[in-house]
Amino acid sequence: MTRRNEPLETLLGPLEQEVMDVSWRLGEATVRDVHDQLARVRDIAYTTVMTTMARLAGKGLLERDTAGLAHRYRPAVSREDYAQSAVGDVLSWLLERYPEPAAAYLADMVDDVDGVTLDELRAAVHRRRGAER
Repeated sequence: MTRRNEPLETLLGPLEQEVMDVSWRLGEATVRDVHDQLARVRDIAYTTVMTTMARLAGKGLLERDTAGLAHRYRPAVSREDYAQSAVGDVLSWLLERYPEPAAAYLADMVDDVDGVTLDELRAAVHRRRGAER
């Protein structure tokens, strides 16, 4: 996923998130497939889904196959890779611009996690420190 100067650009809007959720679930789909899924739970125009999927392809999140009559789309990144990239972009941006409050907030959040997660965080810090040497 491409890094951008403004981390909020990497975050998905509510409709984009819904379209990606359906795309991740289906794996490969046409605009009609995604529209049918979304229309089950909300009133949404086919053209709105089409435009959103084209934008997501432009952002590099969906790949478009134009070989057939109906364009087929598939996720270009996994949900996990997207989440990791988005969180990393936002945290890096916050730590660069607001280091003290961001670090204090993260430290407070660590106090609220369970022992297993805390052990995983400690192991990650240990690996990072070892890699820097």
